[in-house]
Amino acid sequence: MSKVEKELVKDPVCGMIKPKDKMRAVSIFMGKKYHFCTEGDKKMFKAHPEHWVPRGGD
Repeated sequence: MSKVEKELVKDPVCGMIKPKDKMRAVSIFMGKKYHFCTEGDKKMFKAHPEHWVPRGGD
């Protein structure tokens, strides 16, 4: 990946895909980092992370 390209990540709650540096919040669940568009999405995730993380953790 070149320096010009930005790593895209997906918010597991709303499904939005954005460059990692545009996400507003981060949470770690079972050793994996998840990125969120809003603090609200992060709050929903933290309440029930097993609901938002597909089986297998991806």
